[in-house]
Amino acid sequence: MPRILIVDDERDIRSLLAVAFTRAGYEVRTAADGAQAIALCAASEPFDVLLSDVMMPSMNGHDLVRSVLKRHPAIRCVLMTAFDDVDCQDCPLFPRCRVLAKPFTPKDAVCLIEQVLKEPSN
Repeated sequence: MPRILIVDDERDIRSLLAVAFTRAGYEVRTAADGAQAIALCAASEPFDVLLSDVMMPSMNGHDLVRSVLKRHPAIRCVLMTAFDDVDCQDCPLFPRCRVLAKPFTPKDAVCLIEQVLKEPSN
């Protein structure tokens, strides 16, 4: 069963995605911010996927991905953003980190993560 960590400061989005991924057969954990996500990564078995919002208070998604990749280089990363993904292409994490453009449906998110899991990890 693939393990996914969903990070978003909006509780409703976390809950909606958690339900969708649980129904799709994933083991799901959620975090409200980067610090909580880093703590979960440190305290548990490695996650297969990190799905994080880009714009969050305290620590943005890019910084979270950088931090998590230092300890878990095989984790696959997907950032959710309402901004043009061209901004993400300028990021040093691109193309290592995939982009899920907002707005999206839970089905869109599950399909992208399934695709990402089929790709070789870096």
